[in-house]
Amino acid sequence: MDLPIRFPSEIDVIAADAARFRALSDEERVRALGQCFREYLFLRASSGRAAELDRLAQEEEVRARDAIRELVARHG
Repeated sequence: MDLPIRFPSEIDVIAADAARFRALSDEERVRALGQCFREYLFLRASSGRAAELDRLAQEEEVRARDAIRELVARHG
């Protein structure tokens, strides 16, 4: 089905978010990151699945570390 609406790709959305974040001042970046942490803690506290959220956050952290290690191994 050919829709007349163009949805942005995930890559475009991530690139736009990253560009907006880079355009912020240092203070605005700290506030934005703080807000992300507050939202995570709120969702965790109000969810009945706090343990699952902790597990998912830990898995994401491991994936991020692995990606950094891979990048350093290729370009370090």
